[in-house]
Amino acid sequence: MVDIDPALLRPRGGTFNIAGLTELSAPIAAASDAAERASGALEGVNLRQVPGLLREPLSQLTAAVAALQPALSRADAVLPQLPSLMGQDGPKNYLLLVQNNAEARGLGGIPASVVLLRVENGRLDIVQQASSRDFANERETPIVPLDPEVVKLYDDKIGRWSQDVTSTPDFGLSAELAKAYWTERFGTPVDGVLAIDPVVLSYILEATGPITLATGDELTATDAVRILLSDVYARYPDNKDQDIFFASAAVEVFDAISSGDFSPIPFASAVVRSIDENRIYFYPFDDAARATFAGSRLLGPLPSTSEGTDATVGVFVNDLTEAKLSFYTNMSTELVVDRCSAVPTYTAVVTFANGLDEATSNSLVEYVNAGAHYPKGTIGTDLQIYGPIGSRFVNAVVDGADVAITTGEHLDRPVGRLWIVNPPQAVHTLAVKFEGTRTDGDDVALVHTPMVNPVSSTVVEAPCK
Repeated sequence: MVDIDPALLRPRGGTFNIAGLTELSAPIAAASDAAERASGALEGVNLRQVPGLLREPLSQLTAAVAALQPALSRADAVLPQLPSLMGQDGPKNYLLLVQNNAEARGLGGIPASVVLLRVENGRLDIVQQASSRDFANERETPIVPLDPEVVKLYDDKIGRWSQDVTSTPDFGLSAELAKAYWTERFGTPVDGVLAIDPVVLSYILEATGPITLATGDELTATDAVRILLSDVYARYPDNKDQDIFFASAAVEVFDAISSGDFSPIPFASAVVRSIDENRIYFYPFDDAARATFAGSRLLGPLPSTSEGTDATVGVFVNDLTEAKLSFYTNMSTELVVDRCSAVPTYTAVVTFANGLDEATSNSLVEYVNAGAHYPKGTIGTDLQIYGPIGSRFVNAVVDGADVAITTGEHLDRPVGRLWIVNPPQAVHTLAVKFEGTRTDGDDVALVHTPMVNPVSSTVVEAPCK
């Protein structure tokens, strides 16, 4: 792969070189085969039996191959689909949902800004922009039929309000709902749906450098999140002015990317980091294209099967405040794995804190701190905790006391639903326990809603007495 020109990863004059990208198929396929062989060669190595001097370098090699092999395999599968995805056989329309993490939803935040992107022969253009106010919300019935289990865990509002389509970790459902809203309002056919958040933009700005908006504001990697998710509300208290600001930001960031005037390696690193943090999603409606992404984080944060990672637990956050106070929330997650009995148990421990103090709360504009359902400064939160595939719900504890919660099943997983209320400076700790099966493997993962503020996330093995 050393002969590959990284410049192929960036557009020129707003257009990607489809032919050049297609030529990557041969070297990517060769690299993927080599990585597969290396992975197989290392599979039986027990690092505990390796002499001390070799243990650390061999550990580094094993980790590098473990990271590279799936990525190369994925690239090898996706490359043949790229020409079609990039409009070589005709234009493709993709909806881009820009999630606002200041009002948390399971996949990130409310999709208050929606952009229609058109790709034709590798050229990417913004065709239309809309906000959540452009769609028919507060509907009597969901815009598409919903599974009763989804309604039990999220209420039917996810199909009655466009702001709630990203509430569940099922991005396929989010994409279908977003497509339905768009086609109802504008009639444009939609070939796929993407989602990002302002944190992604901050990572990308590390590659492109600062950009200047039509308002004169400058966005940099260090202040983009604060400006887009906090400062804008103080500067522009009117919703329409906020929409204009967000539209300007979207266009300027898009222009910076489509110009290709950036270093491709930092840009690729920003995208990879965003995918690793579950901040970028992509759902193509073409079956063949979607099949190439099977098992990828791009389709959603939870694996659809138990292959690869044997047990994945998910923590998803939905704000109930109808304000923008998620900017001030802090969360940490921990998964405690207990293998000391006949079957393992998995306990998701979530600490949720309201970082607002009274003085800061009183200084916020009404749009940010409306107090529609709770006293001003108080944050109401709806949390859905997903257990591993094949597990069963055991119990839930809030601040050390057992509680009865709503339970259900979604994405072939048991789910516990809890509501918590945090006044300013209040902290709550909740724990939801699941029991696994005798056949569970050793690999365990913990995923969560990507929040504005960094989330501490750890997996620990409980010691056996």
